[in-house]
Amino acid sequence: MKKTLLIIISFAVVTLVANAQRTWVVGNDPVNFPVSAGIGAGPDRSVFITDLGIHTGTVTSTNMGQVEVSSKTFGEITYPNRFKFNGGGYASSSYAQETPTVNMPTQRFLTIKVSGSGSIKIQGVTGNSGEARRLFVTDGTNLIGTMVFPSGSAISEETVNYTGGEAMLYLYCNAAINLYNISASSATTHTSLSTGVKGVLANNGIFFNGQQISNSNNLSLEVYNVLGKLMVKSTGSVNTDDFQKGVYVVRAEGIQGALKFSK
Repeated sequence: MKKTLLIIISFAVVTLVANAQRTWVVGNDPVNFPVSAGIGAGPDRSVFITDLGIHTGTVTSTNMGQVEVSSKTFGEITYPNRFKFNGGGYASSSYAQETPTVNMPTQRFLTIKVSGSGSIKIQGVTGNSGEARRLFVTDGTNLIGTMVFPSGSAISEETVNYTGGEAMLYLYCNAAINLYNISASSATTHTSLSTGVKGVLANNGIFFNGQQISNSNNLSLEVYNVLGKLMVKSTGSVNTDDFQKGVYVVRAEGIQGALKFSK
C-alpha cells in the first residue's frame, strides 16, 4: 500500500511540473512589468519575463511591451497599468481582418511555450474604443484560435484552447490591444526563441548559413517574405542570392515552428 501511494504521489508531482499554470499580471506587477517605454528598439529584440516572450520582430521602434499608467477595473480587480502591443503583428494588418494573413507573426508579438494541451486566457481591451479588435493565437503554421475584444472601454476576458503536444504559441493582433492579465494552463520554461523555434528545424537539417537555406533531409520547404508572400517552394536546399534585403520565414511541412532569417 505504501509503495502504491508513493508512486501515485510521484506521478502527480511530475504532472504538476510538466503542466504548470503561469499567470502574468501585466497590469499590476511593478517588479516584473514596471511602467516603461517598452522593451527597446528592434529589429529582432526579444525579452523573456518569467517564461513570457516579448518580441519586436521587424519593427525598429522601442514601444512593444510598453507599460503605461491607465487604471481600469475588471469585476473587483483594479489594474493601475496596461501592457501595450502598440500595433499589429504583421505588415498590412488591419482591425477589419477577422483572420490573419500570416500564421507566423513578423512584428510585435508574444510567445508562450506549452508542454501540451491547455488554455490561454487574457483580460484585455481594444486599443480603440470605437473598434472591435482581434488577438490571434497560432503555432507558427496553423491558427489555433482568435480572441475578439469588442468595441468600448471595458475590459473583457477571452480564452483560446489548444489541443496538441509541446509547442511554441504566438500571440499577436490585427491592431493594437491593451492587456492586463495573461494566463496559460500548460506553460513551460521559455527563455529563448531560437531554442524553441530554430532548434526544431535545425534538428531536421534545416538552417540558414548566410547564403543558402540548407535542407539536408529534402523536406518540403516554403519561404515567405515579411508580407507573407510565398517566395519559393522546394524539396531541396534554397539559394537566396536573388532575394532582396529583408526578413524571411521558412516553414517545413509536418514540422512545428519556423525559421526566420534576414539578408
